[in-house]
Amino acid sequence: MQKIKLIHEVRAVKSKKELANIVKAQRISERVLWDVLNILETGVTEIKVANFIKKSFVKYGAPVLSFPPIVAFGKNTANIHHEPGKSKLKLGDNIMFDFGCTVNHYCSDMTRSYFWGELSKKQKQVYADVLRAMELALVKIGKGEKRAKVIDASARSFLNKKYGKKNFLHGLGHGVGTVIHEWPNFKPKSEDMLPVGCVMTIEPGIYLKDKGGIRIEDMILVTKDGYVNLTNVPKDLEGAILSAKK
Repeated sequence: MQKIKLIHEVRAVKSKKELANIVKAQRISERVLWDVLNILETGVTEIKVANFIKKSFVKYGAPVLSFPPIVAFGKNTANIHHEPGKSKLKLGDNIMFDFGCTVNHYCSDMTRSYFWGELSKKQKQVYADVLRAMELALVKIGKGEKRAKVIDASARSFLNKKYGKKNFLHGLGHGVGTVIHEWPNFKPKSEDMLPVGCVMTIEPGIYLKDKGGIRIEDMILVTKDGYVNLTNVPKDLEGAILSAKK
């Protein structure tokens, strides 16, 4: 007897046209990110950068955002869903950007973390570990793994051993489509199986209270034998260290 697919299962598998919209939205987001990096300067506020992001999306013809942009400096980066405020960028700060836009109702989603001018040994280590956690998850998917909880565990167990269970409290990722959080989900107890053709985020993070957080997020297309990364922004440590402009 053939299993009847539920609506969320049907929606998860993207047609070529749907995928093209998601990719277009992501490419616009990448252009906005590069523009943002060019206007950063010591003393700029989170809210000013967030407003610049919104205006940039309008400029590029994508005024409808996937969600309100997250812009966080310093200790604020330890807040998973930080709302931009009056905090000013200063030397040595962690920086976190998480934003996306929509094209024909289809969303994009991306997070990048940076360091303003300099970083400590601890900041360097956390960044390297979050990046490694992402790589571990991608290796699993690349080998054809489709069980969401197994993929989540590959990244989570690595980070939990180093930082404890309390510093990575959200899921490893989620489906993306006409809404920003769509089935399936990467969570420790998830029973979801990734269908071929779904678009997922991979977004491990470590959040250290009073110190700051690091999150790195890519969007991928799940294929029969692995995945295709839909995100074209570098995430190497060297590229994450920005030259501080006064």
